[in-house]
Amino acid sequence: MSSIALSYSQVIKGTVTTSGNTPINAQILLKEPNASAIKEFILVTKGAFAYQLKKSYSTNSLFLTVKATGYTAYTEEIKGFKPLDTLTFKFVLFKEKIEYLDEVVVEKKKAFTIKEDTVTYNVDSYADGTERKVEDLLKKLPGIEVDSGTGNISYRGKAIESVTIEGDNLFDYNYTIGTKNINIDLIEEIEAIENYSENKLLKGIENSQKVALNLKLKKDRSDISGGIDIGLGGFTTSKRSPLEIATNLLAINKIHKSFAVGAYNSIGENSSPFNYSGYQITQEQLKDKNYYTQNIIPEYNINQVTNNNLSNQNSQLFTNFNSIYTVTNKLKAKVNLYYLSDKINSNQFSESTIITGDEQFAIFDDNYINKKPLQYRGDLELKYNTSKTSLLEYNFSFRDETIDTEYRTISNQENDFNSLLNTQNTLFKQNLKYTNKVSENKALQINLANSFNNLDQNFTINPSVFNTENFNSDIQSNSSKKYNTDFKTVLLGKSKNNNKYSVLVGFNLDKETFYSNLISKNNTQQLAVDGSLNDINFIKNSLYTQGSYNWKIGKFSISPKLSFQQLYQGLKGATNPLDESIIIFEPSLSVMYKFNGNSYLNLNTGFNQNTQEIQNVFENQVLISNRMVKNNIPDITTQKNQKYSLFYSKNDLFNQLALSLGVDYLKQKGNYFSNTDINENAIKTTSFFLNEYTDNTSLFFNFSKLIPSIKTNFKISSNYSIYNYKNIINNSGLRDNKALYWFNSLFLKTAFNSSINFENTTKFTYHEAVSQSSFANKSLENNLKLLFKPSRSLFSTISYNYFIPNFTDKGTTNSFLNFDVMYKPENKNWQWGLKGVNLLNNTSFIVGNVNEFSINSQETNLLGRCYLLSFMYSF
Repeated sequence: MSSIALSYSQVIKGTVTTSGNTPINAQILLKEPNASAIKEFILVTKGAFAYQLKKSYSTNSLFLTVKATGYTAYTEEIKGFKPLDTLTFKFVLFKEKIEYLDEVVVEKKKAFTIKEDTVTYNVDSYADGTERKVEDLLKKLPGIEVDSGTGNISYRGKAIESVTIEGDNLFDYNYTIGTKNINIDLIEEIEAIENYSENKLLKGIENSQKVALNLKLKKDRSDISGGIDIGLGGFTTSKRSPLEIATNLLAINKIHKSFAVGAYNSIGENSSPFNYSGYQITQEQLKDKNYYTQNIIPEYNINQVTNNNLSNQNSQLFTNFNSIYTVTNKLKAKVNLYYLSDKINSNQFSESTIITGDEQFAIFDDNYINKKPLQYRGDLELKYNTSKTSLLEYNFSFRDETIDTEYRTISNQENDFNSLLNTQNTLFKQNLKYTNKVSENKALQINLANSFNNLDQNFTINPSVFNTENFNSDIQSNSSKKYNTDFKTVLLGKSKNNNKYSVLVGFNLDKETFYSNLISKNNTQQLAVDGSLNDINFIKNSLYTQGSYNWKIGKFSISPKLSFQQLYQGLKGATNPLDESIIIFEPSLSVMYKFNGNSYLNLNTGFNQNTQEIQNVFENQVLISNRMVKNNIPDITTQKNQKYSLFYSKNDLFNQLALSLGVDYLKQKGNYFSNTDINENAIKTTSFFLNEYTDNTSLFFNFSKLIPSIKTNFKISSNYSIYNYKNIINNSGLRDNKALYWFNSLFLKTAFNSSINFENTTKFTYHEAVSQSSFANKSLENNLKLLFKPSRSLFSTISYNYFIPNFTDKGTTNSFLNFDVMYKPENKNWQWGLKGVNLLNNTSFIVGNVNEFSINSQETNLLGRCYLLSFMYSF
């Protein structure tokens, strides 16, 4: 129900149509608040009406209800007094869904409702019985997108902040624990909340751009509920027997909310919010990146193949416990505990054709990888309401992670290397925040954050790559530490005109150390490799202030922001120690124009500066792999950025239409570029800083629409980007390079009133790198899924995936065939399933890519054919 200004002598006119845009006859009733009698009556003929109010009213508001036979009524509140105005409406009514049970009429809920910043989806309106977890239903909700790789969720193009349960933030950024494991049978409604503020004292005061989802539970659920899933595999060609066991428990009463999950699988699934096999970055990693130092030696990752992730040959055990306790009326405590262990195996064969000037050669690596991540983690949050207008919050997080990765690499089909990378990563993080709501329209926040990160990496390779004749192995040892303290005070406020502002002052103390050494070793002696010792200390301290204001002028929202920073940087331990003290001014501006409640145009521009990372300031060489060593010519000059973006969004839930399109432009002055020497056996990369420009332009277009006449939903996505940058290859001199990327996707899904439907996704990717030569790669992927639902208890799918990774080499195409059958008896809390994966028994998958000096391909081995019989029970 929404509000619109109205008064005596105003004219009301407009149209009434169906969701298919067909004009209909209707009646419009006007009532006063808290009154049952109809004050005025409007007859709508052939979908059009025009009416002048005949009465004056003592109240400042009326309720307007639109009714039509066979359609769900719609009500709006109209209020305010602006004489002689003409109000125009466009009403859309939806078919009324009615079930008859023993002559009792039951009217179903609306599919969704909109109230201010919140859209509420009725789960029963979108569920068809095939969904098991919350994530399964989220993929079907209009306006919501779920990343198939990470499970990250976006709403109307914005990444969501969290998924709450009955308003309580149980999972923070690791919300995929809930969406992947909570049974959808427990959920009655899902709310999408814009302008979300977790701190209730700041609601309506802060200019929040955050988005969150809230799960509303069914009223008839028990205090304790959960589920058990067991899947046993057989007739497999994989070495490891397919097995999947998972259990979850949700307990809610007046004192606490708790959710626990335990899962083990060897079928390529990832039940955790952490990603150790692929390249995807999670929301939490983006949020916490300033607390972590960087891995100088990168971890080995694997390309994801199909939605079954057949390349993830794993053996994962994940357990998690989350709970919020109401200790007293003023004190709440939240605990999150995590444990994960996994064994990931992969065989990857990579081939690169290097073309530099007149020189051309090929390099090959056949890698056998055994990766074992192990993680322990505990988070604690305390919230104490010191009064009705003040809140004290304390957060503590301890994370301990170990990754052991064993490699066997056959290089150029002749050199055989065995190596071990051990990475140990520990993080302590704590945060103390005090919020005081000074008045109805002002709040003061004081925040103190402190963190410590310790990262040790030890890389051992046999035989030695530096001195094969005298030594058996090389050992690269790296030790990094990062200390960060941040203090800030923020004043938030709202003016009488509902304009919002903030003023912030604070300081940040950041210190990173990096120590590394490289030795060659045999049974009797060891020798340090020349030019391999690093012992640096990098300090970045800043004093900063920031102010922002948000003007609401009609349909415009204008938000300027100004930031000043006094920055000191000091680098010690390099041949030439560096330090500087500079003042940084960073202005930005956002202008938004709202056409109506579901569409807007947004322009953003800003200037900022970035400091350099530790990976760019160590001077002496570090061994990265059997082929690569890396070093830098240190420079602490800041990188200057100009950012511009223009974005249009429309999300019309009533007409099942979503549209977003825009352009982003980033221009950077001052960058680290690479000087690479490469031959058949070795790659040496030296990064150096130049005050040269790079720029990136990207355009995107997304459109989805349900076409009722053919009962089919279409989604079109397109992204195009151009990146201009520079480098040096084999003493070529500074080269200008250009990388072009174009991605297109077409999705369609039918909703016929029959037992058979289908969905299809086609993806086309074009990648081109242009330098002294031009290299390009085109790939195509098509996923076809047939859906059979002969009865309410039986559902099955057959999917066929077809890949062309490289149009110039049609011999590398791949096809995958899978099926899934589910039987769920009505009014029962159990179900059976039978799944067949990789029925064509593909043993490997090839992907291709290009850069400015090479054409590359990588072949990854896959999980073989398997059948999985599963039983699921919920309570």
